[in-house]
Amino acid sequence: MNNEYADRILSAEYVLPVTSPVIRNGAVYIKNGVILDVDKLGRLTKKHKAQVVELGKGILMPGFVNGHVHLELGPLQSRLEPKDDFPAWILEIIKKRLTLSKKKATAGVKEGIRVLLRSGVVGVGEISTLGIDKQYLIDSPLYTVLFKEATSFHKLTGNTYINSPSMEERPFPHAPYSTSSEAYIEASKRFEAYGTHLAESIDENRFITGQDNNFIKRLSPLIRRKPLMDGCRSPVDYMYKIGFLNKKATLVHCVHIDKQDLDIASSHHAGIVLCPRSNAYLGVGLPDIGLLYNYPRLGLGTDGLSSNYSLDMMDEIRFLYLVARPILKSKAEAFVINAATIGGARSLFIEDKIGSIENGKRAGLIYLDTDVAKNIYLSIINTPVSQIRNLTIPK
Repeated sequence: MNNEYADRILSAEYVLPVTSPVIRNGAVYIKNGVILDVDKLGRLTKKHKAQVVELGKGILMPGFVNGHVHLELGPLQSRLEPKDDFPAWILEIIKKRLTLSKKKATAGVKEGIRVLLRSGVVGVGEISTLGIDKQYLIDSPLYTVLFKEATSFHKLTGNTYINSPSMEERPFPHAPYSTSSEAYIEASKRFEAYGTHLAESIDENRFITGQDNNFIKRLSPLIRRKPLMDGCRSPVDYMYKIGFLNKKATLVHCVHIDKQDLDIASSHHAGIVLCPRSNAYLGVGLPDIGLLYNYPRLGLGTDGLSSNYSLDMMDEIRFLYLVARPILKSKAEAFVINAATIGGARSLFIEDKIGSIENGKRAGLIYLDTDVAKNIYLSIINTPVSQIRNLTIPK
């Protein structure tokens, strides 16, 4: 929290609202943690009587949105090894999670929040498994969508989901291979917004369609041995047929989807969060950037340290850029920054709160102290984390 910026005009050589063009010698007027105006510095100082904080010759922009992370599972990083197939890794996670102490999980949450803030994150989609993370996130400057994870063994009935000024709680049925269709249907009937892991591995697609798959081989009898529903062509098709896409659904990963799946997701305005470093780490493939390029509710997340080497959002941004560059060419930079900001907010359905510099939104801003190249987006990607100042001002 930076109270010194609570009622100020913040100025920088470049202001990048993301949803509108770059403003040279721009500024943002903030009052009580809310953005009230954005324009050229000279115009704002004539309109508003407030102290001007001159940040420098860098970029003032909306902070990043880490759309998917497991802060509580951070301590598992040193205790897990990459497996030959995704279901084997899931089995290892189940075993190791049972031995995770509250003390270690708490330390993971605290350190994770520190890393997120340091790398310019102002909003997060956190998967809460143990319930340790909630209060620490409420006490942080982050705007949090707290997804409360559920499996077939943890029904949604009886759980409480409370919203606060800086947090929205939502159910998160874990995945089709670990969660009953009844839990998904219950979530879609009781709640307006929720999320799930989906189409992360080819084994999941095979599981949904009743083909031979490693989930049955590795995890039986923890999961059902028969298809969840006859006639489903894919995990996205399954979610559509049970009604899970009828409300605000956030679908995490979506590595193994095709155009028909994306058309279904798009027609239901579902959010999609990519976690490319996690996907690469687990060997499940990489998202189809060419397919997803124009998807409006496309976000980016680091996933947890159980399947990644860092929670540094800049690491994730740079990796996605390297994946996208050969496909999108000069459009890759803007694509990546959009996914890390407004796209991430849209994927979590919190674009009215953060993700861009617009009037009425929370002042979740960052400043990059960098020499701006001809391509301002590439300049952001190349900025060291040490040159990012998180200016998040809670409303």
